[in-house]
Amino acid sequence: MAGPRPKDQRPIYHIRVRFIITAIVTGARSLGGAFYSPSTPNFPSSHVGKYLFGDYCSGFIRILNPSTAQATNFITGASQPVDIQVGGDASLYYLARGTGSVMKIRYTTNPSPVITTQPTSELVSMGYPVTFSVVASGPSPYNYQWMRNGVNISGANARTYRIASTTLSDNGARFRVRVSNAFGNTLSNVAPLSVTSDKPPLGRILTSVQGTTYFGGMVVNYSGSASDFEDGDLPASAFTWQVDFHHDTHLHPFIPATTGSKTGTFTIPTRGETSSNVYYRIILKVKDSAGLTRTVTRDILPRKADMTFATTPAGLQITLDGEQRVTPFTVTGVVGIKRAIAAPSPQTVNGLNYVFQSWSDGHARSHEISTPAVNTTYTANFIGP
Repeated sequence: MAGPRPKDQRPIYHIRVRFIITAIVTGARSLGGAFYSPSTPNFPSSHVGKYLFGDYCSGFIRILNPSTAQATNFITGASQPVDIQVGGDASLYYLARGTGSVMKIRYTTNPSPVITTQPTSELVSMGYPVTFSVVASGPSPYNYQWMRNGVNISGANARTYRIASTTLSDNGARFRVRVSNAFGNTLSNVAPLSVTSDKPPLGRILTSVQGTTYFGGMVVNYSGSASDFEDGDLPASAFTWQVDFHHDTHLHPFIPATTGSKTGTFTIPTRGETSSNVYYRIILKVKDSAGLTRTVTRDILPRKADMTFATTPAGLQITLDGEQRVTPFTVTGVVGIKRAIAAPSPQTVNGLNYVFQSWSDGHARSHEISTPAVNTTYTANFIGP
């Protein structure tokens, strides 16, 4: 347990990379969580018995009080957390899919910056750009100073450092960054740079072709080709495919990175996300014998249609996917995605009672629809006084 802390400092949770691991997740969103109840806590006693949970898309870990059902921020900037465990040392560990690492969280009263995403080693072809980056947590603002082989780089004072055009003289250079705030500073891991005269491979996504659109239940086929200046045509073992489902400003992993085939297939779900602000991104990464890579993507956009919901008489309520709404209203959906509609009955409006009679599509008072391919109106008919 940490002792009393000075009043002008806030506790912070230091995070350190322990070892590298590959984490594979599927589904729309990955959550991990654990109750903090070790025999000898490392965190303050106020944390004991609380539930710590993470969110893959938002990159946070929060702490939930089961007694009050209230959750508060624990850390932010976690790189796609997919599992959380309490270790034997009473520290917290989580799988960071974004960095392929297991991260350790320990309690301390020192609010100096903590590096949550380390700069990584890079291999590039001569003449190509390279970028190193870092993510830190702790009290801001931060100051950054990048170093090359232990010597400060003039003007390199941002979260990222970029070399616009690498040369063979850059081969073997070692980069790291010092991150500081008002309370102290910390050094990142060293990130070596390798520069080769080999040329990177070329990759192409052949199918699905540009402009392909999808609907719920559709089978999507994908295929690609790749060649390399030194190696010629690349084998299937050089291909790594991944599919991400993009929703609004974030993404959900749909098919994890999979190596060993030039082709693949997947089926668009008919249930799940009902927003129309979505699309799928097919990602192909090819690697040559020197370890150089090239990544290409292909976005598949949804087919959409408007659904208008009405009642006779107008102004009564229906439920769409469990949400009660006053008619008439219109929503845009992805073709083929199933939606649940119902007409609550009886309803009282302005002191008058109305009883459900029928839907315009002939189905039961509560039923599912599949978003149609064309704009469609669904009307619930009621009998009134």
